[in-house]
Amino acid sequence: MSAQNVVIVTKEENALITQTMSLDELAPCSHEEADTIIFVHAKQADILVIAVGILPTLQEIGLQQLWIAFGHGRNLKWIPVHDLCLSIGMEKSKGILFFHAFTGCDVVSAFRGEGKKTAGQTWEVCDEASDLFSKLSQYPPTVVYDDELKILEKCVVMMYDRSSVAEGVNDARFDMFAWKQRAYKAIPPTQAALLQHLKRAAYQAGIWSQSTVLQPEIQSPLEWGWTKEEDNWQIFWTKLPPIAESCQQLTKCGCKSECSGRCKCYRFGLPCTALCSCRCQE
Repeated sequence: MSAQNVVIVTKEENALITQTMSLDELAPCSHEEADTIIFVHAKQADILVIAVGILPTLQEIGLQQLWIAFGHGRNLKWIPVHDLCLSIGMEKSKGILFFHAFTGCDVVSAFRGEGKKTAGQTWEVCDEASDLFSKLSQYPPTVVYDDELKILEKCVVMMYDRSSVAEGVNDARFDMFAWKQRAYKAIPPTQAALLQHLKRAAYQAGIWSQSTVLQPEIQSPLEWGWTKEEDNWQIFWTKLPPIAESCQQLTKCGCKSECSGRCKCYRFGLPCTALCSCRCQE
């Protein structure tokens, strides 16, 4: 390593540096994730480690090229992020943060059976989503209006079934389940569940968008698809009641005697129905 290289190490809110240099813009730092705190260093020490979604921010302070080291040893590759942004277009680059969170990341759930490749292909044919993705990739996260929710619903429907003529996820769920005989786990989420999901995605994208900010502003997750039980944060999936509670007449189990153990009725505390094979009804 060259003696001219600047190495910055952080621990909690403190920072150490290998050269005489002001740390006023580095500490104290309130970032909690290593994925974001490294970009504070990039802004101060000119280290080229940044993501596509943050590139426009660094370009505003004079950055011309950005490279990311991927892999290690013989598999080490250098990826030119600036060329990648040009290939996908700056419009999509500005919306990539929300897109990544919306399609699944380490803190936001993904769409069952639908990966980022399918989602990316859907984005290609759903250009109207780009402006909305860009809006939701910024901080603070903003409220999604009805017309914007319809755009997201249309994208999700296309992601699950490109041939569907339904524009809303609720109508698409009915068509896929009732007419196309899709398995329940292979249809889109309800509109109520989708709304909470996009809130969590927008909340996380807002955190990522502040990666170059020393003291990022973080809102309470309570209004963004999360709920708190005692000291633990839990995902708030939907305002709708579980289908097993609202449609108990459809509940059934295959128990041969009385329900216990792994039985669905027993586990969820639901009364057995006439469709059940057990003896509980007797």
